[in-house]
Amino acid sequence: MTKPLWARPACDPDLPAHLRLLIARGRPGARAPADRKAIPPALRRWLDKRDLDRQSDKIIFPHDLGTSDRRLLARAQNAVDTILGSQVRAAGLLEADEPALRRHEWEIACTSRELTRVRALPAPDPSTGARTAAVLGAQQRALAIAEEATISRICALERYAEQVAAADDAHRDWQAALHQGSQNDVYLDLVARTAADQLAVAELDELTDRAAVTAHVLNSSLRDAVATGSALPLPPPRAG
Repeated sequence: MTKPLWARPACDPDLPAHLRLLIARGRPGARAPADRKAIPPALRRWLDKRDLDRQSDKIIFPHDLGTSDRRLLARAQNAVDTILGSQVRAAGLLEADEPALRRHEWEIACTSRELTRVRALPAPDPSTGARTAAVLGAQQRALAIAEEATISRICALERYAEQVAAADDAHRDWQAALHQGSQNDVYLDLVARTAADQLAVAELDELTDRAAVTAHVLNSSLRDAVATGSALPLPPPRAG
């Protein structure tokens, strides 16, 4: 089952780090950098809000976008998260330039916002003539071209993320194989013990054969005893 995608605010990579963190955390004053910790919390919150107001053009919120454009942004963010959160990247096995990926995310968000704005423009009067219809048709084609270009970039990000996810799967498999391989000695010891088992089986088989001989001898003796007893001459019974 595919997990639902939810867009989050997108920030211009040039936005100061503490403001990007504030937006990501969703509340003012959260985990302020070391150079801001000395500022009293109330003043820091006021400064953060003021800074955000001044930098509002560098932040795009999901509610700024239409439904379809919000989903485009969510797809891009999901792909970027997959790449940046991968195990192979954490292990130093993958080069993933976070600033470049964040720049892709921001540019997709900007285009999505513009697509939303253009879609919200007033529609022409249905009674207009052919020339207006021709202009409208050209505008719709331009809108479609812009949307397709954005989707193409998002698809490229998603293909990148899919390969990173596949690398993660291979990395997990490799790690699990190494861990399991470290227990090979335990299994080799089990195999070595089979030699003792084979010797024990041979000894038991020999004892079984001896027991079978003993049982045969006893059975033969019992038959002889029964035969001797049945032939024993007894006096005739006394007359009454």
